[in-house]
Amino acid sequence: MKKILIVDDNENNRMLLRALLEEYAEDNTIKLSIHEAVNGLEASLIVQDEHFHLIFMDIMMPEMDGIEATKRIRAQDAKTMIVAVSGVDDGDRQQQILRNGAEDYISKPINADVFLTRLSNYLSLIESRDTLTKKFNPSAANLFTQETFSRKLLFYLQNDDELAEFWEYYLLNSNERCEKLSDAIRTVYALGSIGLKLGVKLQIVVEESIEKMFITLGGLNEIDAKIVKLILAKNPTVTDYKIRDDKISIRLQRPSIKPLVTLADEQIATTVNVTSAYAAAAASYEAVVQTTQVYDYMDPEDLMDLKEYVAKLNSLMMVVGGEIEYHEVNEISDSLQNISRISRGYTDSYSIGQALSSMGYAITNHRELFMAKSDDLAPMCTAFGRDLRNWLQLIFVEGATSVHYMDDTIIANAQMIESILTMEDADHSSAAENLDDIFDF
Repeated sequence: MKKILIVDDNENNRMLLRALLEEYAEDNTIKLSIHEAVNGLEASLIVQDEHFHLIFMDIMMPEMDGIEATKRIRAQDAKTMIVAVSGVDDGDRQQQILRNGAEDYISKPINADVFLTRLSNYLSLIESRDTLTKKFNPSAANLFTQETFSRKLLFYLQNDDELAEFWEYYLLNSNERCEKLSDAIRTVYALGSIGLKLGVKLQIVVEESIEKMFITLGGLNEIDAKIVKLILAKNPTVTDYKIRDDKISIRLQRPSIKPLVTLADEQIATTVNVTSAYAAAAASYEAVVQTTQVYDYMDPEDLMDLKEYVAKLNSLMMVVGGEIEYHEVNEISDSLQNISRISRGYTDSYSIGQALSSMGYAITNHRELFMAKSDDLAPMCTAFGRDLRNWLQLIFVEGATSVHYMDDTIIANAQMIESILTMEDADHSSAAENLDDIFDF
């Protein structure tokens, strides 16, 4: 039986959610234990005594809002899934509750069909996590240590959408709780994307403690060794890894975290176990991470053109694979040169522009090879287009911690694609031999 808590100050909203939950339980012949709280304070008190598998949390409530309640509940119970349900049309508040521990956001008014579909996904994910805890405890999945960890997540990768969920969970919502997390996630994403394109059954296991994080990708033996080497070589900051049998494990170090400070006068006293200690420490760290900033160094007309070219390139990159047309390869190269021309006009994006120009020339000079390797290049091209789109959105719209936030990733990925196209050239033979010496498969 799964226990669910509805937190909302509006009685009608609680009644609607309860009715939908009861309908789902009846249609699927399962048992749900449904509870209610009228505000965040009451909810945070309830979870001291009971564990809930799933909590639906409103944002705007008296006495304590959903953001603060989510933060406190997450510190007490790291395993609870919290889903924000609110009609607040405020992007900042939505991001706040997600940053403080909510795993998803549902807008009001609630669409019954959408809600029931998501509920099914939530319950499936909760069941998978419970199974994971039983399956991997005490034996660890990573290649470094067999310690038991306070938090483990398993991602089964069967399609690009599921790989994107892994990307978003850690890269977009985590505030980089570990050093080099972004580079590690992008490395695993690139390997996973290639594996999916080859039809490989993959899974990612993430194990966490207060001090370390281990990301392990299984199914590696089906991916060409040279591609694995190239991806690792083009992400030089990812150095602490092990490869054995059919998997790779990357070890990341967490920054030093000070003990959690007193939250407020009405703070709820709790007994913190190992799991909640990690959650509290993570929350404390998130409170002091760097703030983001939107950058406006580019001329508005150039920025408008840049958005158009990036959108076009992203669409073109998604069609790489299979029988790509000759004119499509030319359009990819032209789009890269257009983006490069604008980017090189500004100091802050000059390095990206240079890398894109070089990549564009490599594609132009190796059109036939690009078309022949279309299937192999497809996952990398899709990821590259998505990275470029995210860079544009973060730097110029949403905000980033640095004007060079994604420079290294975009440049490294552009060079990786370029290397695949040029590694068979005579003047690159020695470089390819050196690459083979990175590690012995």
